Amino acid sequence: MKPASLKEIIEFSKKHQVGIAMFNIVNLEFAQAMYDAAQETELPVMFGMPEGFFKYYDVYAMTAACKKYIEKSKVPIAIHLDHGRSFEGVMTAIKAGFSSVMYDGSSLGYEENVANTAEIVKVAHALGVTVEGELGYIGRASEEVDSNNFTKPDQAVDFVKRTGVDALAIAIGNQHGPYRGVPKLDFARLKEIRSKVDCGLVLHGGSGISAEDFVEAMRCGINKVNIHTANELAAQELVKKSFGDYNSFLEFTQGLTETVKKVIKEHMLIFAKARIS
Repeated sequence: MKPASLKEIIEFSKKHQVGIAMFNIVNLEFAQAMYDAAQETELPVMFGMPEGFFKYYDVYAMTAACKKYIEKSKVPIAIHLDHGRSFEGVMTAIKAGFSSVMYDGSSLGYEENVANTAEIVKVAHALGVTVEGELGYIGRASEEVDSNNFTKPDQAVDFVKRTGVDALAIAIGNQHGPYRGVPKLDFARLKEIRSKVDCGLVLHGGSGISAEDFVEAMRCGINKVNIHTANELAAQELVKKSFGDYNSFLEFTQGLTETVKKVIKEHMLIFAKARIS
């Protein structure tokens, strides 16, 4: 099997009425955990690598390893650039063999975001790579939520039309990092956006959102959810509390894979409830 495109992942989500998860790869143990969870749940998954992670490992080597997992997978798996913030970063991902890329121009002015995203889409599509864009300010959980920064439905229509993105990351009260309180998602806004655009819709900042809200988000039109903080916190806790319980570092790496896989499977099965509840 070859890496699935973002478009194929979105189509699977719509056909089967299930949310698809993207988890960021920190090291090979994380990739193994994602692969194992996908095979055990028989659900697609997306291997995510943010541009910001490229300084921590060789992206070409990691992509090659991911492709080996995908070759033997019985379910679709994509290799996705998460939060590409530069043209150079996006091109690096494409050259490495990513099947989809995200260009995040949300910190820019609207017209600049549109222009940059459209250019990325033009180049990526010509090379057979699908694209996710972002509109609205998601921000971090340490910041105050401001509904004025949420994605505007009519602007989303214009953005999708002018850029040609295959998926759109939206801001509806979701934030990156550990939430300080209970996140409140604007489902009415999500429904309106879904009614006006046909491309895939993406929810970033998934760690900390309740199972009930996840299911509702899927039913209102979300196709893809990004999760990283939950895996990161589980891995950190294992290191701090349980490292001494292992006889060797090699045994610890197995424990790390199992710990992360547990978190991954929990989320994947929650996202699947949208079609069976």
